[in-house]
Amino acid sequence: MKKFVFFLLLSFLTSASLFAEDFALPEDSPEISPQVLSFSSFPKEVNLAQDFSAFVTLPERAQLDKYSYAQKDFEILSALPDESGLNVEIKAVPFALGISTFTALSFTGYDGKHFVTGPVTTEIKPVDTGVKEEKLLDIRAPYRPFNYWSLLWIIAAAAIIFALYVFYRKKRPADKARILKAFEEDKRPLDVIALDRLDHLLAGELWNEGRYKAFYINMIDILRDYIALRFAVDAHKYTSRDLIRVLKKTPAFKGDLKQLSDLQISADYVKFAKVEPTEAQRDADIRNMRNIIIDTRPPRLESGAKDGGNGKEA
Repeated sequence: MKKFVFFLLLSFLTSASLFAEDFALPEDSPEISPQVLSFSSFPKEVNLAQDFSAFVTLPERAQLDKYSYAQKDFEILSALPDESGLNVEIKAVPFALGISTFTALSFTGYDGKHFVTGPVTTEIKPVDTGVKEEKLLDIRAPYRPFNYWSLLWIIAAAAIIFALYVFYRKKRPADKARILKAFEEDKRPLDVIALDRLDHLLAGELWNEGRYKAFYINMIDILRDYIALRFAVDAHKYTSRDLIRVLKKTPAFKGDLKQLSDLQISADYVKFAKVEPTEAQRDADIRNMRNIIIDTRPPRLESGAKDGGNGKEA
């Protein structure tokens, strides 16, 4: 009996130790309390199934975290920043009557900082349709027989969409490989090639034609092509935030991460939030990109700058 009790006690201690190891926080990931923000504008009353807007001002540019969209009595339609990127308009629609709480929203900046809004209580009122309740009658939906032709068309459309998706997924990596190959075959230094491509982009017609999204996509592609070859990092597969994290751990990267973060945030707003950049914003982004390329360009020997043929700069 004593051996059996000892065996049970030993098993419990071993399981508890493994459980503690599995759920322990890593030493290099300390918990940081997020900064709490207040809505600059939030309606005290809203109508059922009618969208409304609330506004919050961020201390720095940040993106709304995906899990913040999970609200109990509301559906968040969009979270769009203005041109500064600091004033964010939250559009939502309520779908429950009575006093409800709009739960906290969480934002994450590109430098890893977190910001949260406090919960807000508001009253959701019914919509006045002008029809008296006693006049409402139950109705029955019309019977529709099953249509096999409709099902066939749906299956055919789904097959076409899937085929296009597979084709696009296969084609895009090939296009990236072709661009990088052309980049590598050019005998000029990497920074010279990247800056030359940037000059050609500025001299093109994308900006003058108002195709800002295409302009910023090409600009970021040039930068990521350069980073991929300069630091042996598969820059095209990372999100903007993940690329910052990778470069932080890359000893050879000596560029200004804040400049890179500002550039990518600005580009993401144009590409995903449909923000129309001003010429001043474009010039600032171009200046940041040039600085990143120049600050991280590979070392090279100038003509006649060798010290006795030993391969070191004079």
